[in-house]
Amino acid sequence: MSDFNPPDELARERNYLAADRSLLSFVRSSLNLMGIGVGLNQVVSAIAPSGRFIDIWVYSLSLLLVGLGVVDIRLAIRDYQGEMQRLQAPVYRYTPRPPLGGATSLSVLVMGTLAFLGLGLKLWLR
Repeated sequence: MSDFNPPDELARERNYLAADRSLLSFVRSSLNLMGIGVGLNQVVSAIAPSGRFIDIWVYSLSLLLVGLGVVDIRLAIRDYQGEMQRLQAPVYRYTPRPPLGGATSLSVLVMGTLAFLGLGLKLWLR
């Protein structure tokens, strides 16, 4: 008798496709973060008067956004590779993983708050 079990195989195929969609979603989000970082630097440099405080602030925030995008893509690839290994095993074992989306969202929230406070401080010091 064969080991083929249609419900198990369909579930495995569904998990393969879900892992692919998750990876592509994180790639899109990471590219957006990197694009915002580069765009922020270009826009602020073009419209804001050049000053040491604003330049350092914008460059730092831009580098943080680009760096977060790179780290996010790397973590998503590692998570995807682990999921593919689990799916190729004869018996699928679920292992809880840290929420990558939550960590990225928290990082963006912290950077946004810092940007808001920094720009508010710049306006207050005028």
